[in-house]
Amino acid sequence: MRVLVGIGLLGATGSSAYSQTPSPRDVLKIFCNLDAQGEQLSPDGWRKAAALFVSPGAPRHDTIIVVRDFVVSTPALEKDRAAFYVEYVDLGRIDLLKMRFSSPLPGGMKVRAGFDVAKQPGTEWKIQGPVPAPHLTVDAAIRYVADRRASAKDAAVRKSAETTLAALKHLR
Repeated sequence: MRVLVGIGLLGATGSSAYSQTPSPRDVLKIFCNLDAQGEQLSPDGWRKAAALFVSPGAPRHDTIIVVRDFVVSTPALEKDRAAFYVEYVDLGRIDLLKMRFSSPLPGGMKVRAGFDVAKQPGTEWKIQGPVPAPHLTVDAAIRYVADRRASAKDAAVRKSAETTLAALKHLR
């Protein structure tokens, strides 16, 4: 029995000894995945996203950018800093006050956004600058707009949300 307990303790301590902190690219990919699923738009999700930033700023809930296919570049490395770009297809924007969708170009437009990730005291990497506006996938935007439509008290906002949902479903 003592041998089994000893092996269990070794396994528990051994696994923590081998755990690594996420790389700068991993930190940025974690943020992009949270962001794409709409996590910035909930209080708990915002805390998760903001924790990845040195100076997150305030949540931005005025506009959603609807995207497809984000890709995180390989980094340009300096001493304790890594510069990246995230490339995605911008399909449009949703004005959250009016729940109105607008599209820049039919089929979208390829866009690059730059990010710097810096090593913090200790071993943790964090993204520099404030958290950008939410960038949601089409499916995440559909879920969010449907929820907002269901809870809207204003008939004009509900109607606009219906039109936005139709436009988003067309983008699938």
